[in-house]
Amino acid sequence: MINENVIRLPEAIIKQAAESFETPFFLYEEAQIRNNCRQFTSTFGKYFKNFTPLYAVKANPNPHVVRTIMEEGFGLDCSSPSELWLADQFNAFGMHTGNYLTEQELEDILNSDNILLNVDDISQLDTIERIGVPEFISFRINPNISKAGAGMDSNLLAGENAKFGIPWENAITAYTRAKAIGVKRFGIHMMTGSNVLDETYFIQITEKLLEVMEEVNQRTGIQFEYMNIGGGFGVPYEPQERSLDLEKVARGLRETMDNWVSRTGLTEPWLMVEPGRSIMADAGFLVTKVHVIKKSYKKFIGTDGGMNDLPRPAIYNAYHHVSVLNEVEYTNEEAVNIVGRLCENNDQFAKDRTLPIIEIGDVLVLHNAGAHAFAMGHNYNGRGRSAEYLAMTDGTIQQIRKAETIESLFSNIPEFNTVSI
Repeated sequence: MINENVIRLPEAIIKQAAESFETPFFLYEEAQIRNNCRQFTSTFGKYFKNFTPLYAVKANPNPHVVRTIMEEGFGLDCSSPSELWLADQFNAFGMHTGNYLTEQELEDILNSDNILLNVDDISQLDTIERIGVPEFISFRINPNISKAGAGMDSNLLAGENAKFGIPWENAITAYTRAKAIGVKRFGIHMMTGSNVLDETYFIQITEKLLEVMEEVNQRTGIQFEYMNIGGGFGVPYEPQERSLDLEKVARGLRETMDNWVSRTGLTEPWLMVEPGRSIMADAGFLVTKVHVIKKSYKKFIGTDGGMNDLPRPAIYNAYHHVSVLNEVEYTNEEAVNIVGRLCENNDQFAKDRTLPIIEIGDVLVLHNAGAHAFAMGHNYNGRGRSAEYLAMTDGTIQQIRKAETIESLFSNIPEFNTVSI
């Protein structure tokens, strides 16, 4: 059965953009971003009176995208100095979850007015005690449970091989130490998986986190103000994959929370979640044009896009659906490899993919390119990253980032003068 969410293509607006702008470029849909946001807020809001979604800025940090999502009632989940800076520009409420932070980074977070500090390691409390103890602290817990989407083993974010979080067995030590240095208010956090499509998994990890909260309360008397179960809400990338049933997730979490409150008598904490991919992935497309068709041991379709634009296939061997916008409709199909121009053999968007006959000049569209695409892009081979456009709900297309140029890549190098060589 084909999942229509994967193959959905706003063909008219993409053709308009391809005729107007130089390829390659990213095109995001304002309407789809807002629809995805509203699905989260309405679904979880139905089951949790005290609920705040935090957008994972790492998924797509373009300020125009971030502003659109904040307009839908989201706070921000930050994990780096630039993401914190962006949150401060918007005066956003949210949480910062870094790891292995420098003293300066910790100081900047503590000086931010509306961003809560989520600590990844007990040892960082020594630095916090020296530079200034905040009223509120949360800890990122590693519950030793993890899950990732197909081909994404490097995104197992908990368990013994994960660099993230405090082992759940050490949670009491962490909160006892924080309380001893003067912290008054507390939260708890976990981020255990990436692109998970199994609804029961979110209930499983939440049960574990609630178990940790109960033990911490019994030993320290701490009442938790916030419980952040992180992100990992999956999206289907392949046409035969099913979509995550968010209603089932929220309803299951409600039942789990009710059982916990009834059994322990503890006060229900404010619930936070951190969707990123599930807000932006299917709202974005990478639009690229075919320039070379090479008949070798296989047929290679050479495009002006590459792994510097969309690294996921190269890093994770990830699947992205490809649509072909031919000038002429072809009924025949053939197996081809869709490749870019970088000097790396893994610069291939698709391998042995059966697609309609492709000709030079055809436009190819890579789906699910709104999250962890431009954000993970790079400048290998001196290739500049592509422009970004936002298709507005009024039918216009707004440029929200210019394409990088050769000049811009070298603009921050001091005392560089080619004439003197």
